[in-house]
Amino acid sequence: MKHRNHENRAMPGRDPNNWQPLLDHLPYFLVAFLTFCVALARGVHDGGPFKKAILGAVVCTLLAVALYPVFIWIADTRGWPSEVALAPCVFLGFLGTEWIRNKADDLYEIIVGRWLK
Repeated sequence: MKHRNHENRAMPGRDPNNWQPLLDHLPYFLVAFLTFCVALARGVHDGGPFKKAILGAVVCTLLAVALYPVFIWIADTRGWPSEVALAPCVFLGFLGTEWIRNKADDLYEIIVGRWLK
């Protein structure tokens, strides 16, 4: 009877450390999920086509996930817990794409518009 040594074989499906990268990025998934849900609910509540609500939710989600490290950095420099960085990201989903577009237009006018006059 041959004895197989299972300990020497690589078994990537059985390694508990395979889940660590997913757990490291869990806050990003949470930010994305919550922001998408809030933005989608706001878009559906405001009325209009469902495609527009989905697109608005995707745009808010991408912006929130991109700004999440900035909010974590602000929380770390202030000595706040990192969970505080979740709220502004979800709030971006609540504000919606119209508010973001208006603020981007205002910034464009302040920064670039004065040079074009």
